[in-house]
Amino acid sequence: MEQSITENLWWVIPGKLGGVRKPTEAEIAELQASGVGGIVSVMDDPGNLDLYERAGLPYRWLPVKGGTAPTREQITQLQDFVEEQNALGAGVAVHCTSGRRRTGTFLAAYLIAQSHSSEEALQIVQTANPDVELREAQIEFLRNFARP
Repeated sequence: MEQSITENLWWVIPGKLGGVRKPTEAEIAELQASGVGGIVSVMDDPGNLDLYERAGLPYRWLPVKGGTAPTREQITQLQDFVEEQNALGAGVAVHCTSGRRRTGTFLAAYLIAQSHSSEEALQIVQTANPDVELREAQIEFLRNFARP
């Protein structure tokens, strides 16, 4: 059996930004109760967006194919959304299907944009969720993203 959604939720910035696996409709209220007021789907399938719409949960869709890296533009969009939601007192959860590779890449890139080195960002992500294992293309993106 899958872990409950709140057990699967992992914060890289407590109460402000975290990662999670793809939630089911029944789990959205549980996520909201645990401080998630905005959600970012990085799946290349828009499948869950209507659930967020119905739940009145603010969301962004930043699609990325499995095993690949986001664009700089997508990271900027993530930053804007997180700032907007955090200003309202809401935490943001990023999800792909399992909440590990693409999610981990987006969260690490966010941390790099907040002036962490790529090594520090990866360390924070791995500490928050030891199951995160990024593909070479994703690690390479983060190293390049960290360069001015």
